[in-house]
Amino acid sequence: MFSFKICSGQDSPKYKEIEWKNGSEAAKKIMVSSFYYDPLDAWSPFGNDTGSDIYYLYSDWKNDHPNRNVREFLNEELVSSGYPWFDIYMDGKDPERLKRLVSTMTNQYIDLGRIDDKIISLAFTQLFLEGKIEPEVKKWAEAAFSREKIYLDFWNGEEGEKVEREKRMNQLLADLLKG
Repeated sequence: MFSFKICSGQDSPKYKEIEWKNGSEAAKKIMVSSFYYDPLDAWSPFGNDTGSDIYYLYSDWKNDHPNRNVREFLNEELVSSGYPWFDIYMDGKDPERLKRLVSTMTNQYIDLGRIDDKIISLAFTQLFLEGKIEPEVKKWAEAAFSREKIYLDFWNGEEGEKVEREKRMNQLLADLLKG
């Protein structure tokens, strides 16, 4: 019989496994949908590769730097993405400005999507581990959702994919605002 591990960190006592029962009390009240805990759900904050990585990286970073500002963590992540200059407060209220900016990125929307995945995962990671989302992180995540709404057409490939993506984003945003 063969066994497959998605991530070696998932069975380590160093990390809380991403299951409802292991979340903070606030996460248990807010993150009730099963998709949050599905490691194969690409639209889950922890299911996509980027989101899963952020969960484990932030867990390590927070253990090593319990008193440092979370902006330092995100800055490191933006540098690793190749976009240290990215304005995480930029939202989708000026779609043309956002599209101009994204057109300068190497992989255009793919790169923006990765940045947004990092920010959204960070918010839900804080909720899961710490029971709260820091106010600045919540602002960054709200801006990320706003940017993602501009690019919903990217997900118009398979039938119903765009609709499903929008529905999920709306649920995530509603849950974010509760955190």
